[in-house]
Amino acid sequence: MADLCMAFYLLLLAIKDLQSTEVYFNYAYDWQKGYGCKVAGFVTVFASQLSIFTLGMITLERWYSIKRALYANKLTIHRTTYFILVGYVYASVMGALPMFGISSYSTTSICLPMDTRHLGSKIYVHTLLLFSSLVFAMICVCYFQIYSSLDYKTRHNKGESKIARKMALLVLINFACWAPVTFFALTAALGYPLISVTKSKILLVFFYPINSCFNPYLYALLTKHYRRDLVLTLARIGICQERAHKYRMISSGLNGNTGLHSLSSSRKQSHDDIKPRN
Repeated sequence: MADLCMAFYLLLLAIKDLQSTEVYFNYAYDWQKGYGCKVAGFVTVFASQLSIFTLGMITLERWYSIKRALYANKLTIHRTTYFILVGYVYASVMGALPMFGISSYSTTSICLPMDTRHLGSKIYVHTLLLFSSLVFAMICVCYFQIYSSLDYKTRHNKGESKIARKMALLVLINFACWAPVTFFALTAALGYPLISVTKSKILLVFFYPINSCFNPYLYALLTKHYRRDLVLTLARIGICQERAHKYRMISSGLNGNTGLHSLSSSRKQSHDDIKPRN
């Protein structure tokens, strides 16, 4: 949902850019002061904060499942729903605050809350940046501990080394998305801007959406469990029947030809069989 909202925000900017090419001065006031910019600003702050929160939760769940394998069943569907609802509430509140005078979406044409003239606005912007930085640091620490928990043989196993590369890619993409934006935003918020507003817009448009562009692939489309569950779901409406049959045959073989393969057991293996060191 967060990545879809980010795509909607980028689509709004693209439409407005096409509409106002070379004559933006005719649209600037109506766009930045109107409801369109407010909607775009709310959507992008909501999307970024929900995405960061969700990525942090996914990382914590993976870390807990590996480091505390005997207690991995503690995160139930009920608790997961509760945590995600907390994330939705947090993201909604942070997205709505600029509409009530805490910072503003009307400062720039890309509708991000970059107004820090008042104390409340500064606290708001610093909170956004600090939250992103802390979650990124937590992701780095958790993935490092997950990798460190693997023994020597597991680390050098071909399949497990692929997982290690995926971990590194996750951290690298998060860093590429958050580090430039957070660094230049912090310097600007502290009163020492290192780049102009025009260059900051370019920086934000190119780096800000990186996470949302890659997350669907890294966390869903490129994972075998997601592809299997998607095919089995499509088979219920008459699509991909042959491929779904192959997945069922494989599942039957793995379960002693009983034909029973619970979805919960597949989710427990979401780490692609990472083996913790005893």
